[in-house]
Amino acid sequence: MVTILPETPSQGYQRSLMRLIQITDCHLLSDTTRTAYGDINPYSSLQQCLQLSQALAPDALLITGDISGDDSANSYTHFTRLLNDYCPSIPFKVIPGNHDVNPYFNPMLKRATLTAGSAWQLGQWHIHGIDSTFSGTRGRVETQQLNSISGEVDAHPDHFHLVALHHHPFTTGSWMDKHELENADEVISWFRQQEKIEAMIYGHIHAVREHAVDGRAVLSAPSSCWQWRMTPEFGVESTAPGLRVIDLAPDGTFSTFIRRIR
Repeated sequence: MVTILPETPSQGYQRSLMRLIQITDCHLLSDTTRTAYGDINPYSSLQQCLQLSQALAPDALLITGDISGDDSANSYTHFTRLLNDYCPSIPFKVIPGNHDVNPYFNPMLKRATLTAGSAWQLGQWHIHGIDSTFSGTRGRVETQQLNSISGEVDAHPDHFHLVALHHHPFTTGSWMDKHELENADEVISWFRQQEKIEAMIYGHIHAVREHAVDGRAVLSAPSSCWQWRMTPEFGVESTAPGLRVIDLAPDGTFSTFIRRIR
C-alpha cells in the first residue's frame, strides 16, 4: 500500500525505516555558469537539490537518468563532485536517460549504475533498475531486462520490490509523448503480472504524475532543473525544481511526497 502525502507533510508525519530520494533529469552542462529555461542554472539547482536531500536525511539516492545535458565529460565530473561535496556519506545509484547515451556515461558511472538483474537492497526492499534508452529521445525496454527482474523477484519472495526506469510508461497527452517509451504497453502488462513489485518510478517528463496499476503506484518526479508543461506545445512551468522522497517501511508499505528547493 502506498500513501501519497502533500508536498510538505504535516509535523506529525513519522518517517519509515528506509528513506530513498529520487532525483532526475539534472541536465548538467560543461559550463557551470550557463542558465536555460526559466533562467535556471542546472548546476546550481542540482546543488540545492542535494543540499535539500542531505537535510532530509536519506538512506540512499537514486538518480533516474539524463544526468548530462550536453554529452560532455565535464557534466559527469560536475555530477560526481556535487555528490561528494553535498552528500558524501549517502550511497547512490544511477540509471541512464536518453541524454546519457554518449561516450562518457559508462566509463564514469558504470560502477554506480543500477542494472536489471543486480538489485540494490535497502532493508527489506530490493530496488531494480531498467535501462530504457533506445533511439534518440525515444525509449524501449528489452524483454530480457524484464525477465531478469522477474527472476530476482521470484528468488526473493520475502522482500519487497520497486522498479525504476527513465522513460514514461503512460502517455501524458503532451508534446513529451513524441519522446515516448515505444513498448510502454508491454512494460505495464509485465508490471501487472508482477504482484510482488510494489511500485514503479520514472523521470523524463520533468513533471509530477501519479498513476495506479491494480492498486500499485507508478510515479514520476520533478526535474532537478526545468519543469516541463504537460501541454500539446512545448512550455515551461514556473514551478521550482525538486525531488521525490520515498519512505520504505519494512512491512512493504511506503509513503511518498515531493519537496522543492523554494
